[in-house]
Amino acid sequence: MDIILASISSRRKNLLTMLNVPFTVKDSGVDERVEEANYMQSGVEHTPYEWVKAIAAIKAETVGRMETGDKIIIAADTIVTYMGKIVHRPFEKQQAMDMLKMLSGHKHTVYTGLAVMYKEANGNYRMNTSVTSTDVYMRELTDSEIESYVDTGEPYDKAGGYGIQGKGSLLIDHIDGDYFNVVGLPLVALYDELRSNGINIMDFWK
Repeated sequence: MDIILASISSRRKNLLTMLNVPFTVKDSGVDERVEEANYMQSGVEHTPYEWVKAIAAIKAETVGRMETGDKIIIAADTIVTYMGKIVHRPFEKQQAMDMLKMLSGHKHTVYTGLAVMYKEANGNYRMNTSVTSTDVYMRELTDSEIESYVDTGEPYDKAGGYGIQGKGSLLIDHIDGDYFNVVGLPLVALYDELRSNGINIMDFWK
């Protein structure tokens, strides 16, 4: 079966490439902000856990509708939560500064929803979803450190306003859980999911 990554995230692409997984990329085009607005209008409340699982499934389903033949479609959605509330991506400097000041010296939790669709040539498919969480403990940051980091531009496309795999690594004291989950793709969860369905990532290493 051909493997498709339903994401244009460079971080997720790099992680699959690191594992020698053969895959192609297809952008789902799903806008999480639009989906969030739709959920809010529906009056249905979702926990962060339910939210990332639902969005990952929507991404996989969206790409799945565009594909024919036997395919495995991998989709993910990652969010940062603090005090039970979702911390979204910042879009301008002051927003990023405020976000990092809020997280400074505290624990926050990163959730990644993973959805894997197994689609057959006849159009039938099944979808398996899971959620991985990691607790992240940020150092007590000075205003100067926060401004220096924000001025790199790195926070703007990152949930929570930082990238643990980049310059944002200097902001983090320690984590409890899967590091790759914080990057955006829980690799062990993906390995276990695919292996339980007859695909062993380690076979790609031979």
